Amino acid sequence: MPLPYDYRETSHPRDDRSAAEAVWRFFADRECTHRVLPDGRCDIILRFRSDGMRPSGMITPMVTGPATRFHMAPIAAGTSYVGVRLRPGTARGVLGMDLGMIANRSLVGDAALTAVPELGTLCAPAENVDELADRLLAFVAERVSGLMVDALSEDLIDTLHVTGGRLPIADIANLHTVDVRTVRRRISCATGLTPKQMAMVVQFHRALRLRFHHGLDVASTAIEAGYADQAHMSRVFRLMGGVSPARLPDLVLAGFSI
Repeated sequence: MPLPYDYRETSHPRDDRSAAEAVWRFFADRECTHRVLPDGRCDIILRFRSDGMRPSGMITPMVTGPATRFHMAPIAAGTSYVGVRLRPGTARGVLGMDLGMIANRSLVGDAALTAVPELGTLCAPAENVDELADRLLAFVAERVSGLMVDALSEDLIDTLHVTGGRLPIADIANLHTVDVRTVRRRISCATGLTPKQMAMVVQFHRALRLRFHHGLDVASTAIEAGYADQAHMSRVFRLMGGVSPARLPDLVLAGFSI
């Protein structure tokens, strides 16, 4: 699958102290509109003018909240982005805020600095894009240092991913010997989304991968991804991606495991 313009992503192996799921870079050498898909994650992003190698001018910080629907982002030629995608269950501690307050929202510039004043340290001039990527990783590592990650919440979120979002919440609760209320509270607190919303995002990405990477036809994808039928999957694709599962454009898929 060709990626639009210059997009690169480097995944980071998970460990008990890692909050960065991936670092990504995007450079638009011409004016474009980028379709941003929901992935249920939060990102810390730096936006700046560039020739693709060196930043120039002001660096603008951004924080994107967990999303459940797509949006179209207009991008001017010569604009670069460097971002770190935060692993679910860690973003609340890194950002120091209730993630539900920024669900389906982006904080840009002053709004991001008001919410997380420490982001200002990321906006100093840099020699190159690599320096900004390293700066983001160091920032996240420092913010998560000493943070106690809720093991139960991580296990609940992992179960959503491992099962492709198809396992009912009651079954997840039974699997972990907790009640449904606990599942809802833990996942909502850790991700900013309800378990149902998070499961829909995971299921959507699983279906996209079945179409893109495994070449399944639409009907087989609907069955394998766990949708009630093909029409149900089509409605979800229109809502979450603004696309038809039968005619998918080139898309950038987040590189997390499903």
